[in-house]
Amino acid sequence: MMPNNNQSDESKNSSKDVDMPTNEDGRESPESSESDELASSSEGELFGKRRRVGTPVSSPFKTPPGSPFKMPMTIPSPSPPQWISLDELMTVSNGVTNMALAHEIAVDSDFRLQKYMPPENSLEKQVKETVHRAFWDALREELAEEPPTFQHAINLLGEVKEMLVSILLPQHSRLRAQINEVLDLDLIAQEAEHGALDVKRCARFVIDTMGRLCAPVRDQDIETLREVDEVVNMFKEIFRVLELMKMDMANFTIQSMRPTIQQHSVEYERKKFQEFIDKQPNALEVTKTWLYQASEEVKGSHLPSGQSDGAAAANGAVTPMDVLGHAYIMLLKWEENKPFPETVLMDQGRLAEIGVKCRQITLIASILLITHNVVGAALAGLQEFSEKLKGTLGVLLGDMQESSFNVEEALKNISEQVCKEVDECLETRGFPRLDEKRREILKVQVQGAASPDNTIHNLITSRVYGFIQSVITAPNPASQAKVPGGLTSVKIDLFETTARVLRIVRHNNAVFGPYYTDIISGLLPAANGPSE
Repeated sequence: MMPNNNQSDESKNSSKDVDMPTNEDGRESPESSESDELASSSEGELFGKRRRVGTPVSSPFKTPPGSPFKMPMTIPSPSPPQWISLDELMTVSNGVTNMALAHEIAVDSDFRLQKYMPPENSLEKQVKETVHRAFWDALREELAEEPPTFQHAINLLGEVKEMLVSILLPQHSRLRAQINEVLDLDLIAQEAEHGALDVKRCARFVIDTMGRLCAPVRDQDIETLREVDEVVNMFKEIFRVLELMKMDMANFTIQSMRPTIQQHSVEYERKKFQEFIDKQPNALEVTKTWLYQASEEVKGSHLPSGQSDGAAAANGAVTPMDVLGHAYIMLLKWEENKPFPETVLMDQGRLAEIGVKCRQITLIASILLITHNVVGAALAGLQEFSEKLKGTLGVLLGDMQESSFNVEEALKNISEQVCKEVDECLETRGFPRLDEKRREILKVQVQGAASPDNTIHNLITSRVYGFIQSVITAPNPASQAKVPGGLTSVKIDLFETTARVLRIVRHNNAVFGPYYTDIISGLLPAANGPSE
């Protein structure tokens, strides 16, 4: 019997992220201007109605000695250990898996199931290839006997029949009856017993049926399959193409159901997460730590000299929106090995990718600003030069997602390329090339563009993250965000990146807003009334 390739049905989501925001019902807007892309939910939309959830909020760590901040609440004693059965564990695991799948479909409009392929040179791949090779060799030997043996072939036709039926739609009643008639396993077994079974005829029928069912993208595969003449190779290709057709059908189903999934995903994810919390009462500990740290940083930045955090909150200096907006910006700069908040765990990969994109935008804008500052008036107003240099920088910094990427080495190469392109531009406009002194200044400043002590880099970094935060915390959904100075040359990339963050923020707040409200209200008690 053909080995069941269960791995082929496993899926992984594509690496693309959604670049456009969604409506309140989760569906992608058919038309969006730049201002619509950058529109944010109001404070009420972000936080929703208050709802008490689980245990009271506690500060995850003690106030450092000498800290000007007061602890917002006391730390309860640790919860006693709890036992969980294997059945409960599997139920929770399945619930989390289903929640993650619904989340991916709702958030990522480019989500596609893909056929699982074992890693190259892995033991899994070697075992799989060995087992499959043994099966096909056994089939070839059976068909070569005199008289031929058809046991493997009959089992194979049974699996092919099941796969064909699985991709039929409800309206394919006539085709379903035809498949059941031609691939009647009882009749095929009788034909094999009397030596009258024509395996190739059955295979041709299967190929013709596949041609009627397949998506246009598989037409070339079907044509190639028709040219195969040897029976065993024909069945090998039939199984390969059928696996692709099953994946096509699954993705078609996802695409058809996406609007419905998006409409109900918020309630479904929140329900599944609450079930998870019911089984694991401490499931929000990292989220509480994350929001506590965000609130402390925000209160610290809002405090005038000599003013306490309670007085600042009472005067409206710190709002829940400030805390949550800053908390999301923290995620874009999250340390790789640091525990990620539970409520945004499903978006960890996307947020990490967006964080790298933010750093790339910051470096490109910093280098462009450095170049114009060093060279001076000769490059003033040359939009074409800026666009060309930005494109070059994008290519040279394109591998920032890779863990092996070395920023210092990349900046050395970039400094040489910047000097080269500046010289070419100056010569084209009739100006002399850079002298040695100015060339060395330009190279040194470009090579230090990523340094934590670099003033320009720090300024651009602050403006990039400040722009994103201003959008995701904007009180008016229709408000337009002004591009900060120094970022005009990268505004398109900045808009697209901000739109990606905005979509994650909207969906995440729609699902977990009640939990955030409950936690932050405990961190900012004075925000709900006068301080006693």
